[in-house]
Amino acid sequence: MTLNLGMIDSDDPLKKAAYLLEEATCSQEQGKFRDAETLIAEAKQLAAADVQACAEIDLFRAMSLLKESRQKEGLQSLSAMLIEYADWFKNPDGRGVYELVQLQRAFSLMHLEKNEEARPVLEEVVSFQLESRVQSNVHCHLGRCYHELSLYRLAKEQFERANVLGVKEDWQPVFHYYFGYTLYELRDFQRAKREFILCLQSGPSGPEESMRYAMLATTSHKLGEHSEARSYDEKAKSLKR
Repeated sequence: MTLNLGMIDSDDPLKKAAYLLEEATCSQEQGKFRDAETLIAEAKQLAAADVQACAEIDLFRAMSLLKESRQKEGLQSLSAMLIEYADWFKNPDGRGVYELVQLQRAFSLMHLEKNEEARPVLEEVVSFQLESRVQSNVHCHLGRCYHELSLYRLAKEQFERANVLGVKEDWQPVFHYYFGYTLYELRDFQRAKREFILCLQSGPSGPEESMRYAMLATTSHKLGEHSEARSYDEKAKSLKR
């Protein structure tokens, strides 16, 4: 996130606030999270007269909490911003920060498995004008959200849109698994099997390997490929031992 905190002269409080945030970032990288929090609080005090700077600093703090895996606290901070800056967010100047807040809220709600709460936020965020990489990520999250809510046709639509834009490498195991699972639920077994095979080929992160083989076994049974199904089933069981 690039903060627009002003760079006028050495006595300017916004310039000092920006410097403190740079120091906070360095402290975070060194694992000095308490020092970082102190610096962020000092930056907020310096920027108190500027609503945009305050909003950007609060967003910086919320994202810092998320990076520290303090998901609940980060989400609470983001949600509090919707109340504190409600009027400013209605202005064109606040639109960019508002969209970042909603984007991070959507991802955080999914991370915390709050699918019902995440759905309306993701449905709003997917309409934002985002760069293709981020847009693809949103489609992946919304597809996963719909899948968890058993809205499989909607999930399929989102996964297909993400596929067209290109899925990030670190998301591919999860993407292929849940796209495959969605297709399985829609009884498109041939395409589902292809996605599960791609899931196996796309790296170790995401669902456990035994789960991937188990879904391949189940899908192969549905296709009448019983020899393959037995082989996949044996592999899945061996990985659980």
